[in-house]
Amino acid sequence: MSIQPEWEISFTEISIELQVGTGITSEVFRGTFQGRIVAVKQINFNKTRLNTAEQQAFDREVDILPRLSHPNLVEFVGVATREEPLRIITEYCGGGCLFELLHNNDEIDLAWPQQLKMIQDTAEAMHYLHTFNPMIIHRDLKSLNLLLLTEIKNAQDEPLVKVSDFGLSRMKDHAPDSEWGKMTIAAGTCHWMAPEVVAGETYDEKVDVYSFGMIMFEVICREVPFEEDDPKIVVQLVGEGKRPDPEAIPPDCPPLLRKTMEECWAHDPKNRPAFDVVLSAIKAVSL
Repeated sequence: MSIQPEWEISFTEISIELQVGTGITSEVFRGTFQGRIVAVKQINFNKTRLNTAEQQAFDREVDILPRLSHPNLVEFVGVATREEPLRIITEYCGGGCLFELLHNNDEIDLAWPQQLKMIQDTAEAMHYLHTFNPMIIHRDLKSLNLLLLTEIKNAQDEPLVKVSDFGLSRMKDHAPDSEWGKMTIAAGTCHWMAPEVVAGETYDEKVDVYSFGMIMFEVICREVPFEEDDPKIVVQLVGEGKRPDPEAIPPDCPPLLRKTMEECWAHDPKNRPAFDVVLSAIKAVSL
């Protein structure tokens, strides 16, 4: 894809300070650009290799991110592509990812208003993406891709969640008719993956709603969906209609929140609500 000139940043203008994350195909650093603290995602592959999943992920992210503007989406700053490794520069979220807070910081107690805010922030972002023209399906929604703008240290800190990582996202007008509505099992992560994806069937934006239901479970229960099961077994369980253990749900969970979560992970995508309905329910929850 062609990079818009206004997006291009010279890497000499960026000061790298600290590595804050790593993945299979990228590393993330905290840096400074024009006096602003930023996140620098460094892609660990050769862009000249065509038809690679890594190149497609980079191209999708650079194609989609600059178009978006929402307080619950990570803000795009620019790209540095004139020399390798390629880099995507975004706003810096100092609170780390939601997965880390929920599952690796048991000493931090969370209050229901915080948990409800995390859920609503994510729903707001997804509603924006699904009503964007053209529609954007994230396809890899999970707590690992939800960033906290600032660190949460106690039950009084107010969270601000931002959806990130658009490497697997699809924008409707950029997908040939024969491809739109079809994704392989490789798109997404099995613990958050909708049953129609597991089965290799046609899909629509409701795959994101299912994944959101799994995120609701994580936030409410502070457990990873199907945490005790082998990933290969998870795929089978989801395909059979199994869902996370309801006994993990705290007894003081607001009934409407639980009902919304269960509707979101319905086996039949037609029975999953759109995000405007989800948001209305979340805003009606009484704590």
